Amino acid sequence: MSDNSEFRSRMARLPQLGALKAFAVAARYESFVAAAQELHVTHGAISKQVKNLEESLGEPLFLRRNRAVFLTERGRQLAARLASVFQDLENVVTDFRSNAYAQPLIVSCEPTLCLKFLIPNLGDLKERTGLDVKVLAAGGKIDFRRDHVDLAVRRNDFAIDPRLHVRELAPEAMGMVCTPQVAADLNNAPRHSVPALHTRSRPDAWLNWCKTQPGTRKFNSDIFYEHFYLALEAAMAGQGVALASIHMVTTDMAAGRLAALGAFHQDGTHYLAVSNSDFAADERRLVFTDWLSQRMRAHLAQASTARPTAETRHLP
Repeated sequence: MSDNSEFRSRMARLPQLGALKAFAVAARYESFVAAAQELHVTHGAISKQVKNLEESLGEPLFLRRNRAVFLTERGRQLAARLASVFQDLENVVTDFRSNAYAQPLIVSCEPTLCLKFLIPNLGDLKERTGLDVKVLAAGGKIDFRRDHVDLAVRRNDFAIDPRLHVRELAPEAMGMVCTPQVAADLNNAPRHSVPALHTRSRPDAWLNWCKTQPGTRKFNSDIFYEHFYLALEAAMAGQGVALASIHMVTTDMAAGRLAALGAFHQDGTHYLAVSNSDFAADERRLVFTDWLSQRMRAHLAQASTARPTAETRHLP
């Protein structure tokens, strides 16, 4: 007999799980009525299930006297064993539900997006999906084997290996930001000038912005920072005006640390989730990218309806 046939034969000899459960509950109360109430069935259904179990086992499990039932000694022994078995089953299901994703998803994310958006929102991700994520801050090309990552979040400002699997998350949208005080100064005194804050990680950001937004005010000086994150920190310190991604400043704007000088505009680039295998092969990747895309697109929606703190004014 094959292993599968032997397994089916053994299963066929076992009593129905429903009958065992009905008996276990009835045994706990020594009452068919109480068991029926707990299991939300009729008294007759419990009685029938127990009778079927007794017939299957070939012996009585309860003594029936004057509409009351009392466990036999053998019935009491079986009830004790079943109580342990059903508790183990409950524990297994509970553990399975609480550990839907046994291993954390390892995500490589562009540093500023990682610091300003992803890490602050990991609590929301965990609460909504149950997914644990380990985040690595990195940008540019991805070597999945070398870096031991499951997924990478990148902006498509470089060539991505066509052999990789890609899902679009959301468009990029840029805007000018500074502290509310600097915004007020610029709004109240148009010729008041502050530096433009640049980042070497996006060296053409201001040049491209001025081409697409010809009404942009002129700045009398420039300050350069090595990383996007540092330029945003400088803006929050009141050192000048930075160009920023809406995805990286929504929290700081909501907290009043930054203000927008005019609207945010999509620049034609997009954020992508990149994987070295099919997303459908790992449910964690689908869960994470769906959540991230929804959050980023919510930022875009907020940016399109938000009223700027100050208007930009063109200075000849």
